[in-house]
Amino acid sequence: MQHVIVTMSRGDAPRLAEWVNYHQNLGFDEFYVVLDNPVDNSADILSALPGDIVVDERPPYDVYWSGEEYVDQPRRWDLMKAWRAERSAGLERWNLPIGDPQTLRQTLYLAGVLNLYAVRGDCWVTVLDVDEFLVVPSGGSIRDLTGVATAPRLRFKNYNVDTREWQIGTPLLASCVNRWHQDDIDAYGKGWQHRVKSLVRHDALLPFVSVHAVSRGPYAVVDPGVGRLHHYRVPDQAIPELPYRVVDTAAANITRRSTESTR
Repeated sequence: MQHVIVTMSRGDAPRLAEWVNYHQNLGFDEFYVVLDNPVDNSADILSALPGDIVVDERPPYDVYWSGEEYVDQPRRWDLMKAWRAERSAGLERWNLPIGDPQTLRQTLYLAGVLNLYAVRGDCWVTVLDVDEFLVVPSGGSIRDLTGVATAPRLRFKNYNVDTREWQIGTPLLASCVNRWHQDDIDAYGKGWQHRVKSLVRHDALLPFVSVHAVSRGPYAVVDPGVGRLHHYRVPDQAIPELPYRVVDTAAANITRRSTESTR
């Protein structure tokens, strides 16, 4: 079976090449990138990369938040509450976890993309952001997990990684190796202990419900020692109760081994 990553991206040009190359080394065969009202040269970067990459540019839709209004959490919450209040009737009809303009566009765009793969068949599909990296600590392939899967949905637990020292233009994975610890996540709660991303077989992709679960139905939670999700948020999402106390070089090692094998 093919292994596919679907994403919706905007303003991610500095990180695209590392993200695509990393996941190709992990065993993913195809990428479907929805460029949401692009503001940079992401399309050119993706077109220059090797491999099977579909670039789907979309025009502006609804509102876009950036700068201080996006970074400042209280301000962002105020914007989100006002946005939801203005659209409450429509959001109620959707009955999906749509909380802001971005998740609305994800629902509108990605549901159709996933339908393409559901019809095509013979594939496993995940919906990732460009700041998210699936990690197989053993150094193996994503096929090592899907090849023995007994459920049509594999869920990967989320671990945020400290990105405060990262500088644009430098390798992200080699620069950022400190992440959350599972004990701290469980103690903190507030939904973080349930945060996952899913890899879903083609016959279980629909109906789309969110970028996290993808769809409803039977699933297996992957042991984090076998596979997990590293989330490299920029700017960093600092939560005092969740220190970055685990030194984890698994993602960086995957890139390093791939580089060494091509020399």
